[in-house]
Amino acid sequence: MLESFYYTSSLFKITLLLYVIALLGYVVGLFRKSKAWATIPSVLFAIAFAASTILIISRWIEAGRPPFKSFYESLAFAAWTISLVSLVVENRFKIRLIGLMSSLGVVLILLFALTKRDVEIIALPPALQTWMFIPHVISYFLAYGALFVGGLSAILFLAFPKGLASHHSLGVQERIDFSAATYQITKFGFLFLTAGLLLGAWWGQNAWSNYWGWDPKENWALITWLIFAAYLHFRNVGHWSERRLAWVVIIGVAAFIFTYLGMSYLPTAEDSLHVYSNS
Repeated sequence: MLESFYYTSSLFKITLLLYVIALLGYVVGLFRKSKAWATIPSVLFAIAFAASTILIISRWIEAGRPPFKSFYESLAFAAWTISLVSLVVENRFKIRLIGLMSSLGVVLILLFALTKRDVEIIALPPALQTWMFIPHVISYFLAYGALFVGGLSAILFLAFPKGLASHHSLGVQERIDFSAATYQITKFGFLFLTAGLLLGAWWGQNAWSNYWGWDPKENWALITWLIFAAYLHFRNVGHWSERRLAWVVIIGVAAFIFTYLGMSYLPTAEDSLHVYSNS
């Protein structure tokens, strides 16, 4: 990993360093109750997100294509979407702990990306040279980012079922309802998860005259969709406890992480059209 860090781009190094600084800012902010430290960590996280945005744009220009093809590129983009959703959620629901947990997750993702660093830029195969490539991938990664943050909120609900007082938030004098926050975030993620699934089926029909190829990753994407659909269904019919619903969200997050990261370890990986490649 140290060798990969040495040879990676300066922009990647700066981005990773800024996220580490943001993470440290959140940790310090847990013990500082001043008004300034209610906003400093989120500002640091926003600066790191801006650097991540520049990294994505720079890679897009350098590659001459959307930077989603290789595993390394997808991990960098996953870090970007998690950051985007986390900043919105932290501002909307005033949950500083979401920023803390998200920044830790992003740092770990970027460190993992170092182990998958591309030796050279990979060209897009003909099947991916279509306008549907961009909305399909972006929809899925926005879903992954939102559902990941929703999973963090579900974990916070399990840890603090009665919510948290304002000294754990950004100064708002009210108690945070993590169950309600999880529901709102998951609804947003499910919308994009559905869009990604439908766009993928449409793309498959146009490219291979087949809406569904029963590829292992397609199957796990459907399983993930069904888990979150079940969560939204039972959340609205009111038959399940909030604690059990939080576990459904966490299981759904585990399912999409396996869908994203676990496919390359299956025996059928070489036959899959959806496994990320590295040069």
